[in-house]
Amino acid sequence: MHNNNTKQQLIALEQLLVQPATRLSAELLNCYLADDFYEIGASGRCFGKADVLERLPTETPPVITQQDFDCRVLADGLAQLTYRATIQREGDYTVAYSIRSSIYRFDGENWQMIFHQGTACEPF
Repeated sequence: MHNNNTKQQLIALEQLLVQPATRLSAELLNCYLADDFYEIGASGRCFGKADVLERLPTETPPVITQQDFDCRVLADGLAQLTYRATIQREGDYTVAYSIRSSIYRFDGENWQMIFHQGTACEPF
């Protein structure tokens, strides 16, 4: 598995996950998130896959930008994507800045996100 190819695939997946069409679809989220998915949000709250599938499709999707992607292969079929993000929620004029980390696992056919963490940071 070539590292640059892995990086491009994971960036594409990460970008898909912030699209409103994906966030509003429990079916798509179910495909992209592993059953043992776990998230630590920037708020410090923790979520499992069931929480995400229940919550995201009911929310008005925020506007999210992503930049400065970096990818590390942790083991065969396991990779970490890190990047910086801004999030602007509807009706809120402040922009939230964060550093994001996602861990993906390859199941033989597809990459699925198994872990995601957002850590609030200074504006960049």
